[in-house]
Amino acid sequence: MDPAAAQLANAVTERVIIPVKGGIDDWKEQLKSMLQVLQNQPGYLRTRWGPWSEDPQKLELLAGWINAEASEAWKRTRDYADAMAKLAPVLSGQPTSYLLQFKPFAPQAVINSPIVETLSFEGCREPEERMREIVERAKAMPGCNGVASGFSLCRNSSGGGPSSSSSGMASGSASIGGRTFVGVIGWTGVEASRRANKAAYTGGMKTESHHVNFTFPVKGFGGL
Repeated sequence: MDPAAAQLANAVTERVIIPVKGGIDDWKEQLKSMLQVLQNQPGYLRTRWGPWSEDPQKLELLAGWINAEASEAWKRTRDYADAMAKLAPVLSGQPTSYLLQFKPFAPQAVINSPIVETLSFEGCREPEERMREIVERAKAMPGCNGVASGFSLCRNSSGGGPSSSSSGMASGSASIGGRTFVGVIGWTGVEASRRANKAAYTGGMKTESHHVNFTFPVKGFGGL
């Protein structure tokens, strides 16, 4: 196995939803500060972030780590505590966060697409291979650039919604005994996604869907 592949063998993705107040000018400096600190953490791989098309005051952040331990170590640092303290005044609620293991580790063709559709199947009890086969049907749709998917790493023990953690974020919700299965689908644009046969790549199952621009342009955010 080559070194690059070995590094990604246990790679995980932390999915964070950040509810913010106001417009870009109200929260951009706080977010920039957090992203700058984040990329210097041991075990960090990459970050993509952007607003939901459906609700621009919800920011979605996907942070890649070499393993789950690296992500947890980041949350125990003073850097993390300071970043969250700076972000707090511009939050409209508590951020939620959970770890996923995408297969494949979300390809560049997917997350660098003009629009990425995120599908969340909460409390999912279906076998992973079946879920992957379903969401990968999107690859046959016009305008699809690729698909990655995977389960969250932990079941939610409470089953009653997010549970607080010492990290200052809430864990993602799921039904008792189930986990969240997430698919990310890269599209050439929102219209391509809207024209696609969603029933085909959701299997008719209940899902939460959002569209994110992970190439969202903000002046001064080059490389972040």
